[in-house]
Amino acid sequence: MTFASILCVIDGGSGSEGGLATAFVVARKFNAYLEVLHVEPNPEDTIPLVGEGMSGVLVEQVSADLRANAERAAKEARRLFDAECATFDIQPQDADGYQEAGKFVTAWRHIVGREDQETARRGLLFDLIVVQRPSSEADGAYAPALEAGLFETGRPVMVAPPSRVSALGKHIVIAWRATREASEAVTGALPLLAAAAEVTVLSLREGHGQEDDPRALVRFLGLHGVEARCKIVEPRDGAGTSLLAEASEVGADLLVMGAYGHSRLREFVLGGVTRGVLTSAAIPVLMAH
Repeated sequence: MTFASILCVIDGGSGSEGGLATAFVVARKFNAYLEVLHVEPNPEDTIPLVGEGMSGVLVEQVSADLRANAERAAKEARRLFDAECATFDIQPQDADGYQEAGKFVTAWRHIVGREDQETARRGLLFDLIVVQRPSSEADGAYAPALEAGLFETGRPVMVAPPSRVSALGKHIVIAWRATREASEAVTGALPLLAAAAEVTVLSLREGHGQEDDPRALVRFLGLHGVEARCKIVEPRDGAGTSLLAEASEVGADLLVMGAYGHSRLREFVLGGVTRGVLTSAAIPVLMAH
């Protein structure tokens, strides 16, 4: 069980460094091919959304501003990529270059287009997708790479915190519910689970006396050579807060859970618990839908 190929999507913003650091740590851990993708938005795709009723001069000015911002973000994304390669003492290269199975190689891909479309198209051929954490400023925050990764690729998606991580996967907590989403997340995380020193299966007591029995998952993991312990806890201050509190209490450095919600055009929509965990977690979160 391994991750042979990892796709990391960054936008050049404040969360890019955390996303890169997380992706590099995982890629080095599994000697994987890591491709870092930056999709520079095309102002011509944006102007029709805001240009109605605007004068030609104003449209040109807005277009110029959008293009300048996009170019700055692209330069910053590339600068961060080169810096991360230097930190890991690895030679950067352009995508579609040298690859070798079982060797830690990093590559850069810069495309002009739409981030959701490119993530959905390219993510199909990677074992894991790493994205930046979505903004917590609004419930409807648009997170194109995360949404496309979860809803359109069928691949596990690791959401990186804004802060850098130097290691992960030593102690993994699984937030278990007997659902397809949670099962897909566990399956996607098996390479990490197999390499972990500790695994805790966490189930929240729902209050109706029929909480999901985490021992069933412990037995399943045992068949894969993963030794795990289980814990059932009473939720406090909401399910998402409880999950993060328990993960912190046991010293976990990775949380595995299902992503619950539905996709809508150009809008990031996930359930309250999922969204709360994503926007607050200080550790990487591996999810599947």
